[in-house]
Amino acid sequence: MYLYGCGAMRLHTAILCGTTTVVYPLAEAVAGLPADELAMRTVFTVTTNIIGIITAWVLDQEGRGNFLMARQLRGMAHRDYLTGLPNRRAFAERIDAVWQRARAEQRPLGIALMDVDWFKAYNDRYGHPAGDRVLRAVGRVLGAHARGPLDMVARYGGEEFVCVWYDASLADVETTLAAIHADIAGLGIEHEGSHVPGKRLTLNIGLHYLYPQPGRAVTEALLRADQALYEAKASGRHTTVVTLGDQGPAPLPAEAAQLEEATLG
Repeated sequence: MYLYGCGAMRLHTAILCGTTTVVYPLAEAVAGLPADELAMRTVFTVTTNIIGIITAWVLDQEGRGNFLMARQLRGMAHRDYLTGLPNRRAFAERIDAVWQRARAEQRPLGIALMDVDWFKAYNDRYGHPAGDRVLRAVGRVLGAHARGPLDMVARYGGEEFVCVWYDASLADVETTLAAIHADIAGLGIEHEGSHVPGKRLTLNIGLHYLYPQPGRAVTEALLRADQALYEAKASGRHTTVVTLGDQGPAPLPAEAAQLEEATLG
């Protein structure tokens, strides 16, 4: 009973243990134990093991429930409750791995920061529930434009979102951003507080496109994307500003470059 309960025996181990102890009353029967005493010991042994197996089953179910609850809580901690997208914390934890992989494989990254034009004015005019619906709609549009497993879309905070495209050409990323603008316009959400002709919901986008290089941090790329977003706001909204970082694979060290030149020569 100690092993079953206090030992936190797993269910499959408890079943194996319980069925194996049947050998004990069988051995006593072969040894010639009197029938009444044998019956009493058999009932005691079987009952004890049944209770032990039930105890192990209860503990196993509690363990499974605790595991699922912990996993759900971890998911909630990394998921934006409003849009269902990863939140800023989840983005921060994942972007470093994506950055390191892109640097190791010499793949380009397109990092875009986006926000909804005149969102405060929208909330003031239409109310916060309507603003929440807008953010959910924008989140769905952005999520639909994540191409591969290493692409990222997250809510960065407030009305701001961040998108990362891995190993996509600049032309492909710009085409995607144009499609995002078109899809947001296609929502047809009225926004009387907007200064954009048509009075419809629009986005600002700041894109920084680069090949990650040794000695460069992802925070620097995010800062460049943020500066591009600021320029987009300053230029009249409903637009995209693109800045370029390091382009192409990292240059070879001098000795490696000389060796390659000698080999080719």
